[in-house]
Amino acid sequence: MSVVIALSFGSCRRAAERAAQKIHIDALERIEPQGLTGAEAVLRITNGTGYKLEIQRAYFTLYYAGQRVGTIRLHERIEVGKRTVESIATRWKISIDNPIALLLAGRALQADDPSQITVSCLIEGRGGPTRINIERQKMPLSDFLNIFGTTLQDVKKYLF
Repeated sequence: MSVVIALSFGSCRRAAERAAQKIHIDALERIEPQGLTGAEAVLRITNGTGYKLEIQRAYFTLYYAGQRVGTIRLHERIEVGKRTVESIATRWKISIDNPIALLLAGRALQADDPSQITVSCLIEGRGGPTRINIERQKMPLSDFLNIFGTTLQDVKKYLF
């Protein structure tokens, strides 16, 4: 009996891995500031699975030279229909923990030197019966931007 359970867990894990390959963020299409503590971002998301995708929580923490700059938190959940590519307007809450580190990170971006900027993220949701839990700690900014099909130049265009 335990072998059957163990095999079914392996099968579920492989199914989850195959589903994850069919879900991705294709592009960050637009960012618009909403006052000092918010932003709206339009994301183009592909869901190639047979299940509705729901992102319930997402947190992104920005660091400069190891110092926490601030956090961007998803304000309301995101839903993407099954087997679709959708552009979805998302709302985000921004909190700044260290204004000096933010200033230094901004200068580094303007100088095309993001080498000391890292991002941590936590994303939680569901894809049909499967829970989605993605966590990354202090990944380089360039790697983070590649996930969203965005370049440093795109970020500079949105911010400066």
